[in-house]
Amino acid sequence: MDMAALQLAADLGGSVLSGEGGALVLVERQRGHGLPALLVLGTRTSHLLAALEAWETCAVCLNVSALLPAPGADLRVALRFHRRRIGSLLAALDASLPWLEDRPMLAKRLPGRIFRPSPEKLGKAPLSPLEKDDLKSFLPEWDKPRRREAFRRGRWVEVEGGFETDLWPGVALPTDAQVRVPPLELPTATALMEALRSSLRAAFKQPIPLLPLPGDPSNLQALAQLTPSFAAFRGPVEAWRMAYGSLADLPAPPHFCARC
Repeated sequence: MDMAALQLAADLGGSVLSGEGGALVLVERQRGHGLPALLVLGTRTSHLLAALEAWETCAVCLNVSALLPAPGADLRVALRFHRRRIGSLLAALDASLPWLEDRPMLAKRLPGRIFRPSPEKLGKAPLSPLEKDDLKSFLPEWDKPRRREAFRRGRWVEVEGGFETDLWPGVALPTDAQVRVPPLELPTATALMEALRSSLRAAFKQPIPLLPLPGDPSNLQALAQLTPSFAAFRGPVEAWRMAYGSLADLPAPPHFCARC
């Protein structure tokens, strides 16, 4: 019995899913059988609180499942194992990726992680002139070397047996390098992303940029196994309320669940 998972389930009012890949805590909020379902993933309890509170205080016709992996769980394996239990999803959101400097934005690209026996200079991650300008205005106190290291060409870090560094989408993989986490490029010209961006704009009364984001894309890659509509989204309760309203209006996939 996974005591850490049981404690998380008690804190959130959820149930523990045990099986391949380790334990997951699933917190379900149901308004009706067969309604579109949204999955919100967090790596800490705090990541899920605004999403759950927003659902409880709005009347949108949408079921929400919040998911929290127990410590040590292999999310990719566990989600595949419990896919039928979780059911068909309108979208899946990873709420655990941080905003840069606690400023609201949406992730556009995330770096992967590669290993090599010795360091080798990588090409710089491609950035359009507009993206460069957006980053400068979004992080005005960052100097050029700091932006370059965070978004274009990271440092090699010594690990057991060799060295690791970030690999951004669009950068060639060096010879003899091993990909430990693939880089990820998120689709931005989608109804899902527009719904999320509009919700953040309305909540914060300011433009919301689409930017590359230093971080680990493996949670989003795991969510992609459940649904083709996935993204990272954080925000206050009001932003979640507005996002729920928009997402409930999007076309949902054919429903299935453990009962069906």
